[in-house]
Amino acid sequence: MGDCAPLFSSDCSPSPPLSLPEPQKKRKMILYDDDEEVNQVSLPLHEEEEDEEEDEEEVGENVKPIGDIIRVSFIEGYRRDHYHGFQANGGSYELEDVVLVVPDEIGINMKPSVAMIKDICATQDGKITVTGQRFYRLEVAVNGNGEKWKSSESRELFYSFDKTEFSADLVMHKCRVHFIPPNKEIPRAKDQPGFIVRRVYDSKYKELTELVDTGYDDCKRHEINLLVEKTIAKIPLLAVTEDASQNRQ
Repeated sequence: MGDCAPLFSSDCSPSPPLSLPEPQKKRKMILYDDDEEVNQVSLPLHEEEEDEEEDEEEVGENVKPIGDIIRVSFIEGYRRDHYHGFQANGGSYELEDVVLVVPDEIGINMKPSVAMIKDICATQDGKITVTGQRFYRLEVAVNGNGEKWKSSESRELFYSFDKTEFSADLVMHKCRVHFIPPNKEIPRAKDQPGFIVRRVYDSKYKELTELVDTGYDDCKRHEINLLVEKTIAKIPLLAVTEDASQNRQ
């Protein structure tokens, strides 16, 4: 296997930034009304956060980096300091966390975007920007004919190698994502709540490939293998699929 850059390396050029609203102090948003998904995928809140949680949340306050600067970059002569983590809206986040992000359009039943944090940087004017690796929802990803992909699992997301950039104050909270290889059964939501990833979406060619497809280059395959290994480490008793069991016989 060739040398692979770190998963949060700046060598990967992010896709053009999303058209997201500018962060404002004490800006309020209405959370999407999908209690089932929130219960399934959200990580537990701290006790003090549960007491303060309401239908409306304030965003844009107390956004600040955590820890020391780990890297410095310059874009068009302007310095950007990179960090391992940040605090926003009462929560703490760091590289490789998967988070829900405020959707482009705010309103009831507008589902948040899902992204894995790959880079955290602060500009000279104090704004903190996050570069995330994007997950695609079933209702967003389409095939070459413009049709939505089908899935028997409502919790399924498609992994991708697309990068997207957004303001740190748009992060809502962390969420669970399980990377399930094709030889393993999907765990019941009751036992292992969270999103499920089994396939990778190519937004350029509008194609889906299996999570452990052999066609990826070394770095991408290494990246996916790590994510699958983390899932198996957390859920070591994942059942083997019936097809995989028959192949062993």
